[in-house]
Amino acid sequence: MSVQAVIFDMDGVIIDSEGFWQDSQIEVLAGFGIAITAQECEKYTKGKRIDEIARVWCERYSLAVQPLRLEEHIVSQVCQSIRTEGRAMSGLYQALRCFQANGYRMALATSSSQQIIAAVFDKLALWEWFEVVCSADDERFGKPHPAVYLTALFKLGLNAGECVVIEDSLNGFIAASRAQIKTFVVAPDYQEAKFSAAAGRYPALTELIEALELHAKPVLTGSC
Repeated sequence: MSVQAVIFDMDGVIIDSEGFWQDSQIEVLAGFGIAITAQECEKYTKGKRIDEIARVWCERYSLAVQPLRLEEHIVSQVCQSIRTEGRAMSGLYQALRCFQANGYRMALATSSSQQIIAAVFDKLALWEWFEVVCSADDERFGKPHPAVYLTALFKLGLNAGECVVIEDSLNGFIAASRAQIKTFVVAPDYQEAKFSAAAGRYPALTELIEALELHAKPVLTGSC
């Protein structure tokens, strides 16, 4: 069965935003007298929806604040950082041009909210590239539940065997795997054992594109 579409995660795959999420959580929680580290953000909240992120901190530190208020503060700061400092991940536009030139449809399946998606797509001029845009924020469950990927398949009108996913987080990788979609991991920690079942593992999109023929056939065809 030939692949028809590539489904991208967003944070850490399309935009270099993981630092924005960490800094925003650290700053917002500092306002409530709680000191957290980037390592804690990585451990407890990477790849999660904003409502789950807020709930993690509220429960972990018994904060006297509604999770929704925490969400709003974090999202506002992340959007501001994207608008002022956001930049595409290395190789993003090369990858987009490559997949488009070879006839692949492109979709987005992210844990981020529609507000964050809009900020990223405006900043990086991405609206014309993606046929389908899905947020786990619109699902009952976020990653690692496969819901957002199943929705992407439904909107594309394709089955799992006709798509591949590009992910960077363990939660996202598990979600795509549970949806039975072959997944390529593009992340700084790509060599770690947690990603050993991936279809391919690369430090950046540039390496994925360079290795396309060698590692992707017969899943993907064509050369970039």
